[in-house]
Amino acid sequence: MVIQKYYNMKNLQYSLQIATRTLLIISLMISGLSSTAQNKTTFNAGFKYSDGFSKILINGKYGYINKDANLSIPCIFDYANDFEESLAIVRTGQKYAIIGVNGLPVTDFKYDFIENYSNGLALVKAGNKYGFIDTKGKEVVELKYDFAMSFSENLAHVSVNGKVGFIDKTGALKIQPEFEYASPFSEGFAVVMKDQKYGYINNKGKLVIDYQYEMASAFNEHMATVKVKGKTGVITFQNKIVVEPKYENVTRFTNGTAVFRNEGKYGILNTKGQEIVTGLQYAEESSEGLFAFKKFNLWGFMNNKAEVIVEPIFGSVRGFSDGMAVVSVDSRFGYIDNKGKLVVPIIYDKASDYSDGFGAVKYGDSFRFLDKSSKERIELVLDNSSSRPNHLVVKINSVQHLYENGTLVADAAN
Repeated sequence: MVIQKYYNMKNLQYSLQIATRTLLIISLMISGLSSTAQNKTTFNAGFKYSDGFSKILINGKYGYINKDANLSIPCIFDYANDFEESLAIVRTGQKYAIIGVNGLPVTDFKYDFIENYSNGLALVKAGNKYGFIDTKGKEVVELKYDFAMSFSENLAHVSVNGKVGFIDKTGALKIQPEFEYASPFSEGFAVVMKDQKYGYINNKGKLVIDYQYEMASAFNEHMATVKVKGKTGVITFQNKIVVEPKYENVTRFTNGTAVFRNEGKYGILNTKGQEIVTGLQYAEESSEGLFAFKKFNLWGFMNNKAEVIVEPIFGSVRGFSDGMAVVSVDSRFGYIDNKGKLVVPIIYDKASDYSDGFGAVKYGDSFRFLDKSSKERIELVLDNSSSRPNHLVVKINSVQHLYENGTLVADAAN
């Protein structure tokens, strides 16, 4: 195979397997390992699925499994990011590259830094210069900038001789580098700074809100937070103040509401500047139209009308993803849905956000993937038995396949 030949240069053996059954148990043999304690195999499989793949970490090296629990890409990378749109950032040694879902590199391992793709291009750095590559790995914007940020609304922040301007996706300079700072564009506007004051430009480079603020955020839902005399308020595109600058902080508006902090307490504002709820110990926007809030050191959820959906009974919570949120009690973890129903019991040692229909949990020495009905679909556990030391066993119900270095060598019954 092409991928085998490529990675054989690094003395790695690998074979892609295509799953043909939905119920299987895979045993992956970690070659060249002693069964002594000092060489004990270590692994972590508690990563979320993204684009149909989940990372797996064996002895400090990352690879990927698919939803059939096949080791689709070998554990050979020192760092690996989640797949997005069939591409992932990986690192070997100190150099980064992009790989496809077949495990083959799209770029050479030559970059010091790569960011996720945005507007079809990825920001890369080599040496002390930044540029951009396309999804084929071609350097479409030369690596010549002192600093750069990812594309947003088809324009990218670049730094030239200490000043910031913007380029388009061909690399053409669209807004001259004249600013001390500039944010990515959002809703047609970018925050810019001169002489330690912030204002806004449009995507033609015209200054539309003068330099007058001590701090300014990107626009979201046609509103932005700004700071005047140490206090934070909210303005519109027309620079009309809709929330007077009187808060310690105001987050961005989402679904018509924002979280504020004042005198150490938190609350929620609407777009008219009205305080919907106040006096919370802590609050944060938690996605899918809900807010996580803390009261008497316990966490719950409310909607943007301040109606409590989940009473504050949990030791910790995370934001909703795929309609599910991780919650904990006494350092044990489970999941609730966005109606507040406990869907997965709070029994696990660790839990990751749901993604691609699966939640990743750890229970004892095993890592498991749960569907939304809380059924355990995949289990991964290290088998340190004397008969099969240092095997990684992947279980899906009752059928078993034995793999050695990723290659099917035999069927084996439980």
